[in-house]
Amino acid sequence: MKKIILSTFALLLAASGAMAQQNDGLPGVPQTESYVVTPVDTASGVIVRKVSFLRSNNIVLVGNLFLPKDFDGAKRYPAILSIHPAGSVKEQSSGLYAYRLAENGFVSLAFDAAYAGESGGTPHWSEAPYERVEDIRYAVDYLVTLPFVDERRIGALGLCAGGGYVIATAPTERRIRAVAGVSAADIGAANRESWLRGRSVEEQIRLLEDVSEQRTREARGAELMKVYMCPEPDENTAPSFREGYEYYRTARAWHPRADNFYLRRSQASKMAFSAIENIYLLTQPVLLVVGEKADSEWQTERFYNALPGKEKEVFTVPGYSHIDLYDTPGAVNPAVEKLTEFFKRTLK
Repeated sequence: MKKIILSTFALLLAASGAMAQQNDGLPGVPQTESYVVTPVDTASGVIVRKVSFLRSNNIVLVGNLFLPKDFDGAKRYPAILSIHPAGSVKEQSSGLYAYRLAENGFVSLAFDAAYAGESGGTPHWSEAPYERVEDIRYAVDYLVTLPFVDERRIGALGLCAGGGYVIATAPTERRIRAVAGVSAADIGAANRESWLRGRSVEEQIRLLEDVSEQRTREARGAELMKVYMCPEPDENTAPSFREGYEYYRTARAWHPRADNFYLRRSQASKMAFSAIENIYLLTQPVLLVVGEKADSEWQTERFYNALPGKEKEVFTVPGYSHIDLYDTPGAVNPAVEKLTEFFKRTLK
């Protein structure tokens, strides 16, 4: 039943697009010129509001703000950012987790990264890791303007590459008081070493040479080259990308604003990134949620071993894979239960 409810509000939000409506008087949510409101009341009592906020370079980020049942604008709530994977949008896995956490009493925000979904920035389809980090900082800026959010109780959750982006942001963004990653991945390590590892330095350099040559062609007038994040699988495709194809490119989770493309030139930006560069400063509590069958488990282990703090934990969901944690109820339910316990304990 819950799956049907989530699909319904996702479709309603998608259908609404950028239709501006009059602010419906939600307490504590400011009216701005770019503000868009699309209320969708779900059977659980969670309320969804479409919001927007400005980041650097005059890029407007668009999000869905989830308010818990019996929301009272005079109260102050703990808040959670839910950060989507690379190539994803807020209506997919990050929105699901934001919704489920709102069911459990949190104000939560899932938003489209710059260059993705309904958010601004050109060219679209850019996967820009260091800008994804800045997106998170500006999302915190937005949350602290809301009078019903307790600025001392803000946590951040990221899925796949979103988990890596949260881990990269939190060391120097101390307003984030607790960090969680679900199927967390360092997009830099994954693109340098390849998803299943084993890519040699020589192979990495050849790949970068190819990307550089493509960028030269584009500088001389060629069309920007787009490639699939999850191409059609073959016998050599990693399990997560095989499942990713089924998740992103079929009716399971396909969304009209997430066509699964990224710009080929982004490969160099991804390979230049490291989610653990400043991890020695990450002293906030950290929870890493991973599927027992995840082929990305090596990344969870890598994060855990690099974390300096004493309060760090890996929670393994038995029997499930990396992509299962995006939307499969048997994987999501225990993950949400653990995340709820973690955030309630650490955001007191």
